[in-house]
Amino acid sequence: MPKIVDHAARRDEIGWAVARLIEAEGVHAVTVRAAAAAVGFPPSTLRHYFPNGDQMLAHALVVVRERQKQRLAAVTWPEEQRAALREAWLQTLPLDADRLTETHVWLAASLTARSDEARRILADINTGLDRLCDATAQALTSPDQQAAAATALRAFTDGLALGAIAQPEHFTPERITESLDFYLASTQSR
Repeated sequence: MPKIVDHAARRDEIGWAVARLIEAEGVHAVTVRAAAAAVGFPPSTLRHYFPNGDQMLAHALVVVRERQKQRLAAVTWPEEQRAALREAWLQTLPLDADRLTETHVWLAASLTARSDEARRILADINTGLDRLCDATAQALTSPDQQAAAATALRAFTDGLALGAIAQPEHFTPERITESLDFYLASTQSR
């Protein structure tokens, strides 16, 4: 009897292995051979799903985006708006090993994405982040400050994400959470 393979699950398994490879060795290490070794498949099997590194990076972004969506869908949202916004940011920022891996993929793709597919998926992720910034600014600042507040928040949260990668000993999950809480508490309510 032939083996039944869940191709979507296998693609996602490879995508997450590529994400971990990016975190461990950098985006330059994403080759068919290295990804095949990371996931434990022969290179020919991996080539069946992803013929090149650009397609693997694009699918790693898909996996990151879907993991974030699943995490957000599983949240029991607080009724208070500031608490709900805080919870959304906590699901987005690199506060555990998986979210740190996701952040590595987002940053690597931000700097190196060459394919239209990877750029499209990255744009989708960034649009989601921008919407969260806009929602936070709308909820916590006066109308005349919302555009500037959303831009400042995006720079702030991107900085926290970059800090978690570049200086993990300083930008610990606790420090990131404290910084987010400080930002949210210091932002004037309308």
